[in-house]
Amino acid sequence: MEGKKQQIIRAAIQCFSEKGYRGTSIQDIADVLGIAKGSLYFYFKSKSDLLQFIIKNYLDRIMAEYVDLNSREDLKPRDLLRRHVLTGHRMYEENQAFFSMLLRERFEVHDELHELMMNARRQGLVMTHELISKTYGDRAHAYARDLTIIFQSMTEGFLALVVFEQQRIDPERLADYIIARLDAMVADLSQGGTDPIIDSNVLEGWLASVRGGETGKAELLAEIQTLREAVAAGALDSADNADELQSTLDVLSAELDKNEPQPVVLKGMLALLKAVKTPEIRKRALKLESGILDRLQS
Repeated sequence: MEGKKQQIIRAAIQCFSEKGYRGTSIQDIADVLGIAKGSLYFYFKSKSDLLQFIIKNYLDRIMAEYVDLNSREDLKPRDLLRRHVLTGHRMYEENQAFFSMLLRERFEVHDELHELMMNARRQGLVMTHELISKTYGDRAHAYARDLTIIFQSMTEGFLALVVFEQQRIDPERLADYIIARLDAMVADLSQGGTDPIIDSNVLEGWLASVRGGETGKAELLAEIQTLREAVAAGALDSADNADELQSTLDVLSAELDKNEPQPVVLKGMLALLKAVKTPEIRKRALKLESGILDRLQS
């Protein structure tokens, strides 16, 4: 059974996508759920807090997908690039309400949320740049940064049609089309005579967001997201409470995502997770604990 927090998130995204963020009140969300407005404040202190949680939750899930994809050793870099398009299409289709809300609105986000969104974007750019460099080698070395932006822009541009225009796009054909355009650009640029637009300093800026353990942090956040999904699936021991587990994972994720996470908070949340009775959840909690403790000691 879906927990109350997840029900609130779904109702909020529905309202935000239909009425806009500014046009939606907490009362509107409560009305969709058929509950008292005050009940929502038990889970979220404000509409802004709810929005921040939704965006962070989805960004964690999206990055977890790409981290898992890029870790696959059975696929060549070119195949992984193609899978990036297919994965993006699937996520856009499965989460149209969220992407519609995100793309249509201009949110007044605070510095922490802005940095979170920028880091997620840069991590995506770094992963794409790495795949393009491996796929095309020396032919594209000088232009890999430009090709990264072009690839991302083509992918996002076509997928935006899925959200805004409700266009049906064949994902396999789209992936082949984008890769073919990339091939053509590499062939043309390798002839020389054109200077790249983006210099190496920009790439260093992207890398700065994922250096110093950030990649390890992304993997830990991906594991937390996997736990969230397992809890939401409802396959829990009768002694375990889904809402309490989700709240524990929320606190753990938020603390881990800080520049200087507090060990006492992390260890406290891990202790709560390890107390669960569901074997699969406990197994993953122990794996997560090992990764977090390694990070704290590094």
